[in-house]
Amino acid sequence: MPLLLKGSCRCDAIRFEVESHTPVPFMLCYCSICRKQQGGGGFAINLGADFDTLKIKGKRNLGVYQAKIEDDEHPQCEISSGERNFCKRCGSALWLYDPTWPELVHPFASAVDTDLPKPPEKVHLMLKYKA
Repeated sequence: MPLLLKGSCRCDAIRFEVESHTPVPFMLCYCSICRKQQGGGGFAINLGADFDTLKIKGKRNLGVYQAKIEDDEHPQCEISSGERNFCKRCGSALWLYDPTWPELVHPFASAVDTDLPKPPEKVHLMLKYKA
């Protein structure tokens, strides 16, 4: 049974809901993009959800950012296929969508208003780039 995740930006201009079969484990990403976009602990907490269930209110306030990938594995500086969705009014990061995996969307835990289950474990990604 999926968990319905409800979320919003800080100014409440955007609200969303999406179903997740995998609200845990939390995926803590330390890539340079997530570290710069999320701040805080030096990582982003990404959840897994089903893209086809994503419902958005306030779409006109939604912005999309595609980061440049600049690391030793991408010496030619590529543009990421990942689309980081955010509120154009307050700047809150909301979710990541990548058309490479069209069935998935990754809400940022910082944007989720629903009480999340306590994860039995956490998955740490991109530790090579941890600050």
